[in-house]
Amino acid sequence: MSLARVEVTQEVLLAMLSHAHSTEAEEVMGLLMGDILEDGASGAVCRVSLAIPHIRTDRRRDRVECSPEQMAQCSTRAEHLSIETGIRIRIVGWYHSHPHITVLPSHVDIRTQAMYQLLDPGFVGLIVSTFNRDAASQFGAVQLTAFQSLPAGGHHDLVSGRGPLVTPVEFSIKKEVDVVVVPSSQASLLKRHSFSDSKAVVQMLLLEEAGACEEASTADGFAAGGSSSASLMRPCYELAGVHHAAVYQAHLSRIVETALHPTLMSMMELVAQQQLQAIQLHGEVAYLERCFAADTPGAQLSEHYDVYDTIGT
Repeated sequence: MSLARVEVTQEVLLAMLSHAHSTEAEEVMGLLMGDILEDGASGAVCRVSLAIPHIRTDRRRDRVECSPEQMAQCSTRAEHLSIETGIRIRIVGWYHSHPHITVLPSHVDIRTQAMYQLLDPGFVGLIVSTFNRDAASQFGAVQLTAFQSLPAGGHHDLVSGRGPLVTPVEFSIKKEVDVVVVPSSQASLLKRHSFSDSKAVVQMLLLEEAGACEEASTADGFAAGGSSSASLMRPCYELAGVHHAAVYQAHLSRIVETALHPTLMSMMELVAQQQLQAIQLHGEVAYLERCFAADTPGAQLSEHYDVYDTIGT
């Protein structure tokens, strides 16, 4: 299944950007939930409605991975949301960040994407390139791309089986997919979860830092307790504890600066836009009610249609 385009809601984009800007030392990743629909005019369309960030189990600068446990948890959550909302929701893709490097997928990304497509041919990969600054203008740039994998020997339809049979290792060609940012879903039940992914980003970052601090403190405790000169090591252990606490507080401050505060500001902007739209809609309704109350002919309504933009401002 070859996708024609990917539709990402504003809330999902906000969550991905917040997660990608949480660190410039390592890549981060998460899974995408939504649905894949057939558009008779252009082809298959992947509609992403939720983003689920993942805790990094391997903090390497240029690698990210999704554990089977995390995949199973997201699959279970998608099933629960489908039952709760009555809307089909499933895992449709993954995203990860490229700090300080190009937005283009690496050969590892293409191979990982190929493995996902063996499970679901409509699976899509999104990459967010962050912390890139133009040397001349000193302006930062954020890039977003969507891609799928194709076999090196030519197109292969994984659904019908047409084309040459290839192994995942032979998938080495990327296919770019158009990305469109759209408003959140009109389904009222799903709207209740529209900002849950942004909340999950902050919660995940806090859990990640707390786990790293606990792991470091536990390792120092085992080193001190297992030594024959534990009494001599106690001052060093206490000093290490102070160091871990200071680093933990510094990382919490960074999370507030890079993730929590920008997310809150963006949400406030979205709320302000929705309030303005509500005022305009109320003004339009009030004007139409006055027109019909006065038995205004329908032909005269078009003469006053420009009043809609001024009512309520």
